[in-house]
Amino acid sequence: MVVTGMTQMRKPPVAAMVLSTVGYHWEEVFGAWDELRKAGWEVRLYTVDGSPPRPDPMSLRRTGPLSWLGLGVAASDSPESPRGRGLAAALEEVRPLVELGPGEVDALYLPGGHGCLFDVNRNPELHAVIGELYGAGRPLAAVCHATSTFAFVEADGRPIVAGKGLTGFPEIVDALIAPTPLVARDFLPIPFSNDRALADAGADLRWYHKLLAAVNPRYVRVDPPFVTGMGPKAARRVARTLIHGLDTRRTDPS
Repeated sequence: MVVTGMTQMRKPPVAAMVLSTVGYHWEEVFGAWDELRKAGWEVRLYTVDGSPPRPDPMSLRRTGPLSWLGLGVAASDSPESPRGRGLAAALEEVRPLVELGPGEVDALYLPGGHGCLFDVNRNPELHAVIGELYGAGRPLAAVCHATSTFAFVEADGRPIVAGKGLTGFPEIVDALIAPTPLVARDFLPIPFSNDRALADAGADLRWYHKLLAAVNPRYVRVDPPFVTGMGPKAARRVARTLIHGLDTRRTDPS
């Protein structure tokens, strides 16, 4: 029997986020989470072992005008804001990475923060998940220090980022801010360079790309299946790219 007059309910797209238990950047999670949720996406939150994610304490500081550069956070985006409280509640329900089924998600988003260099970027279980998503043609997104995660994943014996245009938090900016109070002492010394990991894996990350990232905190690069951003202020643009679909052309949005 055919039933007419009824429309089939479409499931919302699903984005998976993998957060650091050492120190994720609050705005890099909140900005993308907020954009995706407003667009009707389901966002599933994970850590590598299911332990509670830990925010970088510097990313929670109210810094006023500096928050426009991604240093600290604006009051409207803080954990105390109405939507911030919503994310804080969701963060209490994180799942272990082992429960992330690549066939169940439409996109992957990796927020940065210095902490991810310690527990996320070089995690072999996450690399296996990324490899499956890459093979299925799913969008792979990341910002800041998380973008080098993709550098450690291979397909057919070759890094998946080889020849691809990516960006992230520039090494020169790390060198400038590491001696200042803007970086928590727990993250020093920085275990490895995000830029160098990408370059060593053959990513297209030239000096002028690094310069553009250093002077533009909203800098984003799109080279399917990758969409990557400089840092906290790029999180919303990266999420909007996922929402609207990655262009088939290689682009460097300003």
